[in-house]
Amino acid sequence: MRFRAKNPVSASVSPGSDRRFFQKPGFCIWDYSGYHEARATISSNYQLPITNYQFDSILSFNTSKTMQLQGIRAKLWAGFVILILLMAAIGFVGWQNTVELASETESLYANQLQATIALANSESALWKLRYGFPQFIVQPEKRAEILKEEPELYKIIDNNLRKYAAGKLTPQEQTAFEEVQNIYQKYVAARPRWFELQQAGKIKEAAEYRAATTTPFGAQTVQKLNSLINLQREVGKQKQDQIKGKVRNLKTLIFLTFTLAVLLASILFNKYILNPVVQSVNKIIYSSQEISTAIDAQERTISQQAAAVNQTTTTMNQLGVSSQHSAEQAEASAVAAHQALSLADGGTQSVEYTMKGIATLKDKVGEIVAQIMELNEQTLQIGGISNLVADLANQTNMLALNAAVEAVRAGEHGKGFAVVAAEIRKLADESKIAAQKIKTLVTDIQSAIGNTVMLADEGTKTAEDGIRLARGTTKVFTGVKDAIDRVFLNNQQISLNVSQQAFAIQQVLEAMRSINLGSQETTAGIATVKDSLIILDRTVKKLKELS
Repeated sequence: MRFRAKNPVSASVSPGSDRRFFQKPGFCIWDYSGYHEARATISSNYQLPITNYQFDSILSFNTSKTMQLQGIRAKLWAGFVILILLMAAIGFVGWQNTVELASETESLYANQLQATIALANSESALWKLRYGFPQFIVQPEKRAEILKEEPELYKIIDNNLRKYAAGKLTPQEQTAFEEVQNIYQKYVAARPRWFELQQAGKIKEAAEYRAATTTPFGAQTVQKLNSLINLQREVGKQKQDQIKGKVRNLKTLIFLTFTLAVLLASILFNKYILNPVVQSVNKIIYSSQEISTAIDAQERTISQQAAAVNQTTTTMNQLGVSSQHSAEQAEASAVAAHQALSLADGGTQSVEYTMKGIATLKDKVGEIVAQIMELNEQTLQIGGISNLVADLANQTNMLALNAAVEAVRAGEHGKGFAVVAAEIRKLADESKIAAQKIKTLVTDIQSAIGNTVMLADEGTKTAEDGIRLARGTTKVFTGVKDAIDRVFLNNQQISLNVSQQAFAIQQVLEAMRSINLGSQETTAGIATVKDSLIILDRTVKKLKELS
């Protein structure tokens, strides 16, 4: 029989011997042809005694553990596949309901939102038609434009009404739409006659005709359209409530399905996976206890052997630390001198950069002065524009006054025009006040520009003084740099002498470490096995808690 493990080890057994040895935790290749013959090969320097019973327990434990892990792995894969199928079923149900919700949402958009927009567009165009009457009266120069615009407005209303009618209408919506159509047709049919009377100069007859036909027909059309829009909103809200109800039902369905899947998965996991794992854990506990007993005995023996060597090594370590400390102090002194030298170089460079920055600042201040002078010229131009605005406001005020006089002459028909003229006069007065404020601001800006130019000149003089001061500082830093350079060379020589002494002590310390190496490797191997057993014990406890 051949058994292969991941971590290579070494073991040797003499024929007829009842004790076997292995070196590091794990196994390499075991040739096992009888109860008293086993061999394994690896390069290592320490051995631990293992009894025949412990040796056979390890082999049987690893073999059974491998077979059990394969069975658990297969069950885990099976549980994973079942869980995927359950999640796929949940996803299918969610997808199907999502498709239905998307269809309902598209219907809400097409039959309610678009229909409401069409009705709103129709109402807007209808109001433009109705506003055409007073504009036709008070603005004779725009009569041709008003008559020309009418067919376009009719077309907008007709197209939007047809778009609304093409949707899915409820019986109530269909009835309301027919009422809108009927009253709108009456309104359209009555409009041309009024324009004919108005253009013929029959003002009184046109007013009576308008009061009896177009005004009530137009008002009723607007009222019917508003009622239809409100009805459209109510239908849309009902459909929106239906969609919200379906969303709540979908959430409940997914929650119940997911809960059922979790319960089913828990039952299957407990029956087919958790119970086999608990049995394997109990076997692991038994085998690890036997291995731990053998390792504890060997660890005590090696610890006693290493104690004497550690005492000698400790003494040499103290001597090495003292020497190393002296070397570090000398090196730190050299490093500090080097840092001071670097700081001196940095200070010199900083002063040079400062001089360049001040020179650049001087140039920038000159550019700022030029820009400020250009800004002053532009401010003068703004003042001129402000005066033009004030003159324009005065002229507009006079025109509004003349328009008000003409409106008074027109009598009853000029009242609306008089209101417009009064508003124009108010706007002209406000424009005049704004122009005066702009003029005041321009004056303040010009004063500020003058002060800024003076400050810029003072900044230029300050920059020149800074350049002279920086040149003096550069000379001081050069002297400091030369002095620090001499200190740095002296510290380097001291550090070299101390390093040679520390190297001699280090050679003695390495010799002692070589003596202690064998014991440390043995202790490390034992500690590794012990740590592995501790981890194994913790894992077993966690598995028990999960079970």
